[in-house]
Amino acid sequence: MANLKELLEMALRAEIDSNRIYSEYSKKVKNALLKEKLEFLANEEAKHKVLIENIIKMKFPGEEINIPESTKVPLPEINIKEGDPISRLLIQAMNVEKETSKFYSEIAEKLDYETGALMRYLSSVEMSHYYFLEAEKEISMKFEDYDQYFEMMHVGP
Repeated sequence: MANLKELLEMALRAEIDSNRIYSEYSKKVKNALLKEKLEFLANEEAKHKVLIENIIKMKFPGEEINIPESTKVPLPEINIKEGDPISRLLIQAMNVEKETSKFYSEIAEKLDYETGALMRYLSSVEMSHYYFLEAEKEISMKFEDYDQYFEMMHVGP
């Protein structure tokens, strides 16, 4: 079993990977509203990375942060092929957010109350991302051409 520092470094890896995935897909989707939402999620993950780095620095002052190549925890991977419906991306991202939330709750139990509260907060935020993505998934499944670009989509009243 990994020690606390290693668990926090794995959490960093998860945030870096999530940021990369959301950033990549925000550049690929055609739907401007979805693009903005994916960019928002990428920015959220970048903020989480900074928070976790600060926790590591606070708990392990002077120690080098070693970000692993993989999380070594059972976080689902996102695997999308060209032509897959956008709902597939959203479902896979939902699974990652849910498992990351669980992982952070487990880490919180290994920390003092104050620092654990930060990880519980991150766990809650990850679940809010889950519900955010779930709403998008529901929309995408109702509208087959959800990821198409329509010139008049963003014209106001």
